[in-house]
Order: sequence, then structure tokens, then C-alpha cells
Amino acid sequence: MIERGREIERTIYFSDAVIAIAITLLALELRLPQDLASGEIVRHLVGLLPRLYAFLISFWVIAAYWMAHHRIFNCIRAYDGGLLRINFLFLMWIVLMPFSSSLIGGYGDLQLPFVVYAVHLMLATFTLSWLGLHAARNPHLMEPGVDPRSFRRQYSHRMLAMIAVFALAIAASFFSTTVAEFTLILLFVARPGLLGRRASRGVT
Repeated sequence: MIERGREIERTIYFSDAVIAIAITLLALELRLPQDLASGEIVRHLVGLLPRLYAFLISFWVIAAYWMAHHRIFNCIRAYDGGLLRINFLFLMWIVLMPFSSSLIGGYGDLQLPFVVYAVHLMLATFTLSWLGLHAARNPHLMEPGVDPRSFRRQYSHRMLAMIAVFALAIAASFFSTTVAEFTLILLFVARPGLLGRRASRGVT
């Protein structure tokens, strides 16, 4: 069943709310023990650096996902059951982000928590790209003037670019988790994947 009009706005507003809550929950990991002596504050602040790193990476990754989600729905005028299910799957990965982020914040020197985090991001990236590809394969869901082939090609390239960064980070984790964590910065330095240009009408 195809739904149009204001019903699509409910999906957008709900998604925005879920993403906003998830991105806010990331900050709950950033706290100091109570009743610290003045001489202990600096030591505990230094101890928070791994959690701060996890917060910064996760915050900006979720922000990138939100921007891409916004751009996808800017090109969609209707939805079907498949689109809604894929969108809920994507939101499930977003809701789990504070959990996986806490893994690398608390156990950043271990490989398994990092691999879980990187695989989590790969799944979220794949699902968000799947959302865009589902819409592109069903032109009746798209706004007039959107070229489905360009739209589909763009999100295929973006998915592959981001998954390549995550795969590289996982490979690096077999040698050093520190190197693996900093490999994720490539997401922002090289601007691949979801950090690329706007998914606008007819733009490749």
C-alpha cells in the first residue's frame, strides 16, 4: 500500500526524535565520580579521554547519518511497507549506538569491542543505503524530477566508500586498536560515503 501526503511527515518526525534521543544518550558516558579531591580531577579527566573519543566519533557519525536520512527523505514523497520496515531497522541500529560506543570507550584497548563497534556502523550504513536504494527502485515513491538511476548510483557508491573505511579499520585492529580507532577519522578527512554531497534531484 502506497501512502502519500502528510503521512510521510510522521515517519520523518519520528525518525528525527529517535536520532535526537540516541545522540543525546551518548553523553551519559561522560561523567566523573562524585566527591573527587581537587588533585584527582585531572587524573580522572585524562581517564575519560577514551570515552570522549568514542563520544566524538559516534556523535559525528550519527550526525552524518541524520543528514543523509534527511537528504533521502527530501527526495521521497510517498512510502510503502518496505520503506517503513527498512527505516525502522535503521533506527534500531541508531538506538544501539550508545551501547556500542560505550564498548570502545570502556574497552578501547581490546580488539573485540572495536570490531563489534565497526560492524555495527557497517550495518547502519548498509541499512541507510538500502533505504535510499529501495526508494530508487520504486519511482512512484520519489519526488517528480528525481532521477532514480542517479539516486541509486550515488547511494551505492556511498555505501561502498564507508564500508571500505570500516573494513580497513577492522583489518587495522588485528595490529593495533589505537591505529584502528584513528582509521575511523578517514570518514571525516576524506569525506566519503554519507559525508559526501547532497543527494539532490538528478545530482550524481
